[in-house]
Amino acid sequence: MPPNIILFLTDQLRRDALGCYDNRVCRTPHLDQLAREGFLFENAFTTSPVCSPARASLLTGLYPHTHGVMLNTHIAPAWSKGLSPEVPTFSSILQEAGYVLDYVGKWHVHQEWGPEKFGFARHLSPRCPREVVPGTELTVAFPGGSQLAGATSALPVEEHRTYKLTDIAITLLEERAREGRPFFLRVDTDAPHFANVVPEPYASMYAPSTIPPWPNFEESFAGKPAGHLRKHREWHLEEKGWDWWSQVVAKYYGDVSLIDSCVGRLLQTVRGCGLEENTVFLFATDHGDALGSHRHFEKAGTMYDEVYRIPLLVRVPSGEGWAPSGWGGGDHLLRPGGAFVRLLDLMPTLVELAGAELPQPVQGRSLVPLLRGEEPTDWPDSVYCEHHGEVWGYQSQRMVRTTAWKYVYNPHDLDELYNLQDDPGELVNLAEHPEFTGVREEMQARLLGWNDATGDMFRWSWVRWNFPKPVLPCEVSPARLPLTSG
Repeated sequence: MPPNIILFLTDQLRRDALGCYDNRVCRTPHLDQLAREGFLFENAFTTSPVCSPARASLLTGLYPHTHGVMLNTHIAPAWSKGLSPEVPTFSSILQEAGYVLDYVGKWHVHQEWGPEKFGFARHLSPRCPREVVPGTELTVAFPGGSQLAGATSALPVEEHRTYKLTDIAITLLEERAREGRPFFLRVDTDAPHFANVVPEPYASMYAPSTIPPWPNFEESFAGKPAGHLRKHREWHLEEKGWDWWSQVVAKYYGDVSLIDSCVGRLLQTVRGCGLEENTVFLFATDHGDALGSHRHFEKAGTMYDEVYRIPLLVRVPSGEGWAPSGWGGGDHLLRPGGAFVRLLDLMPTLVELAGAELPQPVQGRSLVPLLRGEEPTDWPDSVYCEHHGEVWGYQSQRMVRTTAWKYVYNPHDLDELYNLQDDPGELVNLAEHPEFTGVREEMQARLLGWNDATGDMFRWSWVRWNFPKPVLPCEVSPARLPLTSG
């Protein structure tokens, strides 16, 4: 029988908040164990920093400029209500292949149509109250109002939405286990997206004094696009020092540890139902969160790693009959090289795991070879990401990143170039430095190559005349790009 598949997706989770990604404060024992038993992807990236475009890419295996969901579907200037059901999704393909699919929690892919329109048998997402212990609020004051960032919940942990969604998922999992059909279960939490209103014991699990500042907290904004400083000011963060931010991060970490405990409950249910030998378990997020890095809140408008680089953990079963030889992690941490992977790659991965046929064209690539411990020779040595705007309306940003370099194209502002080996915090913009002109041009050639390979929109001659000749991802070599490859 094809494997059962469970996808646990969070909202706005920083990769470096997890112990398995080297966080030394936030405790995530169940996710750390999942990483030890399976595969931890070091270089996983979202396609977009906002929910709807990223989630639509996960479903379709396409970039936002291809599937058409470019803004969050609830944002006023969004030209589309969401993903068209005419676009093939992994869920509709799995349904046709004989899977029964359940969806629990956040959707955010279409204003009117839910997961049932896209192959899921049912979607359960109960409303949950939010009550705050007075005096614990952490807020950002605006001239016209106040935004809650974090607080202690007045409700018990059993009433927290993440916990209740996990309760529902466990019930559905046990039901599908009794039926004996291959199933796909998706669990989507709203956490740890702010506001982090966290119940005890998680609300006070982390003392702010134990949380060190992010290495790039002391952002000067010198040489950066003007929008970076404007975002900082429009969030009224000028007077927010680490003494305040550490309190926010402490609540965020509490939310993350609560998520971790819920992942543990779900994994325990898999074991209790006797499904461990035939169930694939994936854990990921739609995008990250600045959370004080570069003295920013939220995620849109910048293309820093804290927002785009995401956690991705995959555990494949060791049961006979479907798993190729060499699969399975055992009790050790496997990191599949430095291969760049994207959230949209999960679509073809899930289709291949289910033994179904992949529609064409799909811009994602299946991760199954990497899970086998094989990296194809034509696997790209860079990743391409995009942003089309959010609450400020539409805008255009593109990014190409290699192991050592990142180039950000901001058509309405300064471009950005970062040496990630010398400056992993992305504090020093080298785009205008004459000594790095050659690197910038190579990264521009890469970016335009990704543009052409994915059918992106930079086609006008007077745009392209400002770029060097494009180099497609499949054409990269040390001979063609000696400064940024090899």
